Amino acid sequence: MKSNMTAFDRVKQLLDLFRHSGKHRPRHRKKPKRQAAAVVFRGSGDTREILLITSRDTGRWIVPKGWIEADEDGAQAAVRETWEEAGIVGSALPDGPVGHYRYLKRRMRRGDAVCDVDVYLLELIEQKARWPEKGHRKRKWFPVAAAISLVGEIGLKDVMRDAFHSLTPV
Repeated sequence: MKSNMTAFDRVKQLLDLFRHSGKHRPRHRKKPKRQAAAVVFRGSGDTREILLITSRDTGRWIVPKGWIEADEDGAQAAVRETWEEAGIVGSALPDGPVGHYRYLKRRMRRGDAVCDVDVYLLELIEQKARWPEKGHRKRKWFPVAAAISLVGEIGLKDVMRDAFHSLTPV
């Protein structure tokens, strides 16, 4: 079922996540759920590229992302999600997440959920020909600036931009 919300309505709804308090809280005001995202890269300096995958529902360009399971930390979840969604074996850079962002996850059956996402940089180790979600997603490597322009979440764009500005040319 397609939403009849305009772009303005979606922006307003996202802003409402941060500005409502007291009795006027939106209906999805539960504790934010934690997720981990992986910004996978290969190459160095000006030849560095970022991996993007398509979402299963709309086909928009995103990064691998998902729930952090009970037996793992955020970096382990980012590595696992990268394998499941993109068929990439990667290594998380040390020093933990490079940033965080918040978004509203649309869920038809269980209701919308506010998600706090820790973003990890992963360096490519190996790209496999087969992976669990191969039939559901496409994957493609993009130059850093192009990848940042293609992702839709503003918070993720900012994290990616800051992370790659701070990486020293290798």
